[in-house]
Amino acid sequence: MKDTSYWPAVPNRKNAALRVVAGYLLFWGAWSLFAANVLELVVPASSPGLLKGLKEGLFICFSAVLVFALVRGNLSSQRREDERLQEIMRGVSAQVGDAFFDQLSLQLSRALNVEYAFIGQFDDQNGDELKTVAVSVRGKKRANFIDPLEGSPCGEIRDGHSFCLAEDARRHFPHSPLLSERGVESFVGTPLFDSDDNPMGLIAVMDGRPITDRYRAESMLRIFAARASAELERQRNENAIARLAFYDSVTGLPKQQLFKERLDEAIAAARLKGQELEVLYLDFDRFRTIVRTLGHPAEEVLLKEISGRLSDALEGEEFLAQAGSDEFLLMATDVESPEKAEGLASRLLEALQAPFSYQGHSLHLSASIGLAMFPYDGEDTETMIRNADAARTRTKQMGGNHYQFYFPDIGNYSLSALILENRLHQALEKDEFALRYQPQMNLRTGLVEGMEALVFWKQPEAKPVGPSDFIPLAEETGLIDPIGEWVLREACVQNRRWQEAGLPPQRMSVNVSARQFFQSSIVELVARILEETGLEGRWLGLEITESVIMQDVKQAIDTLHQLKAMGVQVIIDDFGTGYSSLSYLKQFPIDTLKLYQSFVAGIPDDTGDKAITAAVIAMAHTLNLELVAEGVEKAEQRDFLSEKGCDKIQGFLFSVPLKAEEVTELLSG
Repeated sequence: MKDTSYWPAVPNRKNAALRVVAGYLLFWGAWSLFAANVLELVVPASSPGLLKGLKEGLFICFSAVLVFALVRGNLSSQRREDERLQEIMRGVSAQVGDAFFDQLSLQLSRALNVEYAFIGQFDDQNGDELKTVAVSVRGKKRANFIDPLEGSPCGEIRDGHSFCLAEDARRHFPHSPLLSERGVESFVGTPLFDSDDNPMGLIAVMDGRPITDRYRAESMLRIFAARASAELERQRNENAIARLAFYDSVTGLPKQQLFKERLDEAIAAARLKGQELEVLYLDFDRFRTIVRTLGHPAEEVLLKEISGRLSDALEGEEFLAQAGSDEFLLMATDVESPEKAEGLASRLLEALQAPFSYQGHSLHLSASIGLAMFPYDGEDTETMIRNADAARTRTKQMGGNHYQFYFPDIGNYSLSALILENRLHQALEKDEFALRYQPQMNLRTGLVEGMEALVFWKQPEAKPVGPSDFIPLAEETGLIDPIGEWVLREACVQNRRWQEAGLPPQRMSVNVSARQFFQSSIVELVARILEETGLEGRWLGLEITESVIMQDVKQAIDTLHQLKAMGVQVIIDDFGTGYSSLSYLKQFPIDTLKLYQSFVAGIPDDTGDKAITAAVIAMAHTLNLELVAEGVEKAEQRDFLSEKGCDKIQGFLFSVPLKAEEVTELLSG
């Protein structure tokens, strides 16, 4: 180990052996010069033998006494040093962790009679800083500090070397806050090593006066460096284990257990102060579908980006934690009003609006958020989290990409969803699904031209359940895969039957979910069903929403081109709810736009809806796309759409969804 030192020559630092020899030689020289003259004063010159014998005898006696005194003095000094070491050892032997470091720094400052003693560790995240774990100033514990290593004597120890300055420390390091702010003139430090012999910290003493005994200070630091190293490494390992237990290894966010502890404390404080607080439960819509499509590495990349955006959206005392893979919990204290509570939810949704990027894919994610307010929606941690989760579930049932406050009856909706899910698992096996077909009318000819296949669930002893009530649940549970395949095959089979019966051929539109669309097998599935049923691709249309194709633009374009190569028609459903713009429409091989029915519902009274509808029709025709308006229920709506050049309409004004035999009658007439 290298030793870098700046020490002046100080005589009293000679070791004990040299001091004994020096003392003896000094006495011998003085005795040789003056003993004979002194003894002649008391011994007659006529007795040279007596003089010689007395001189030698006294020399032996005096030198023995001198050696005894010198040795005893050094032994006493060593004993005092041993007693100091024993005192420090007794003070720290029973201590561990922070108590050990605190006691060691206190004992070192007292034993070495210095103003400052401290133990620090090099920051793992920021390698340019030292963070102290214990500080003693004039024999008293003081607050820890952070020391920038650049321009500091602590930086000289970073590479594993001891470093000592007995005086003029500030002259050698004029820009060190560690020295200048404390008026330090002398510094002694030695590194602390982990079990792999890597420097992880240091132990050091400082003083406003020159330190006069280098060997004593340095040796004492080295004596305790081994124990301090072991304790520091043990503490670091414990902290690492604790971090794994309380923090997510991918995002670095606190886990749910730590969130609960913080929420316990916040509820107690809010109850004492008479304040309100909110808990938000957030998860992502269709996140599992994206991960299954792109693979596990994409999950980690996305979660890191998500956690970063959510963290950046926080303000003040808001606290974010990770409850599961794509589930997050947030807490905000001292919430003064429902508007302020909504503000956090809005900020989070806004932070997630921009697309996420992964290996050239542009991914659009949306989130569902549930909110619970203390003390109205619960007075303890478990109830608050459970109710926020219930509100989140309700948000997903309502279509997601929004937030919902908890309300007392919300549990009934969750229970209904659970019952619905259990029944849904058995529906396919029991042949409880049926298709209805809603015809579309060509506004120029007034004839049927195409239709949409809609799946209904025929529950025993209950009225049929429409797709809007169970399809979101089927997507969430993964049941959309077998249900979607059944719908696609059944629609193609029925369309082929009508053709074989000699009825006018119709384009059959089938809705495709995000999960189905981003499966790598969607193209193969469509190709296989077309081959099995004998239906030409041009008589099949796949309806996909804007939000689905914008989740991964690159993959969507590739998939749509493969479907188009088979002659399949591509229809953008619910157009106007998402990214309705020419810039993205030009990228995709699209045949038809279906105008979102809420715009149609506002006609003829809402001038805004009329303007939007007219603009969408014009845009579609500019791009040579067919425009279908759905949800048409009034003659005034039909007339306005016809006037603006809309191609087709679909809705109760023309026809409700029909059974297969009813469609046969309609086409035969």
